[in-house]
Amino acid sequence: LKVLLIDDEQTKRQAVAAVVAERSKRWELSSSTNVLDAKRMLGLHRYDLVLLDINLPRRADDAPEMGGGLEIIRWLRGRGRVHRPPYIVGLTAYEEAFRLAHNEINNHLWRVVRVEIAESAWRGELLQTLDDLEAQSRPPYRTDGNSHHTDVLVVTALEAPELAAVLELPADFQIIDVEHDASRYHMGRLTRGRSAVDIVAVAASEKGMSGAAIAATKGIQAFWPRYVYMPGVTAGLKGRTGIGDVIFAELTWDWGSGKFKNVEGKEEFHPAPYQRRLDESLLQAARALRGDSDFLATAWAQSKFSGLAHVPEILVGVMASGSSVLQSSPAVARVLAQHKDLLAIEMESFSVMFACQASSVPRPHAIVAKAVCDNGDEHKNDLFQEAAAFTSAVTFSEYALRY
Repeated sequence: LKVLLIDDEQTKRQAVAAVVAERSKRWELSSSTNVLDAKRMLGLHRYDLVLLDINLPRRADDAPEMGGGLEIIRWLRGRGRVHRPPYIVGLTAYEEAFRLAHNEINNHLWRVVRVEIAESAWRGELLQTLDDLEAQSRPPYRTDGNSHHTDVLVVTALEAPELAAVLELPADFQIIDVEHDASRYHMGRLTRGRSAVDIVAVAASEKGMSGAAIAATKGIQAFWPRYVYMPGVTAGLKGRTGIGDVIFAELTWDWGSGKFKNVEGKEEFHPAPYQRRLDESLLQAARALRGDSDFLATAWAQSKFSGLAHVPEILVGVMASGSSVLQSSPAVARVLAQHKDLLAIEMESFSVMFACQASSVPRPHAIVAKAVCDNGDEHKNDLFQEAAAFTSAVTFSEYALRY
């Protein structure tokens, strides 16, 4: 956990630093003494906690100003999430500065601590603050039924090549442990300009609808994401899709849901295609991305897969899920009979959307966007899975940063 201590008084700075060091070796402490230097450091690095003196000089050779530190709060407010630490604790020894800080506390300061060096009460209050923050910084996070704790939970069906392709994105992924959970979660952050997306990525323990639903449910309850996004690979219908095409699931259902009946001595399957749909705002974003997909052609041309004849595109349409792998043209035709606009058949999308819509609050929105690796027919093989995983991961990154 990274801490930035911003204070111009050396004695107070040393005392506060000693308290931080006393609490935990997990805290990595940096310091600044004025507003301009602090802005520079906050622009360059991401901090989990800022300890902010309320009265600060603007420059190193200026005198401290009453409430000068609050300029940093207002600056962070306009910079976007890429620079904003999740917790800011105000420090001051002065009653007037204490009152000024409380005007900002509701939305921008977590707590204000009165630091009287000659007394000891503030040390206990700061130690309790650090303990509270450290407890909240470890998943599974507590929920108030309203607050999300991360932006996107990425769930893949396979460690390789699906999760592996996501982990190749420039997000500085680190493994994060979740208490009492054996799954391997990877936490990272995608950034572009002032845009930032916090990501937790995990692969299901096994492919298929059950594994994906369990992975999504566990991840939701541990991290409370705003969105659950499932990239990966899928079979695409021949003649409608090409290798590497990324298909956003506008709607999906379990093609195996229904009833077998004996009709005049002949067994018939009567499907029950209860559908799950993509949220309308996210659907419109997917369609906008389809119309502005030069990024995908560029990434493809610069990749090791550029020798393949087909240049991948982004499609938006119908995706069916089932518990069985299809390697048969007649089997694909039977699924197509359930929806004439079918583009793709895979094994997880319905269960991930269902898990999100049935989760505890705050419920995340589900997005499934998988890339075509084969046609689900007699010629099915694994030759193009890596290429499809690549285009799926690249599209995820672009969609997340844009929308």
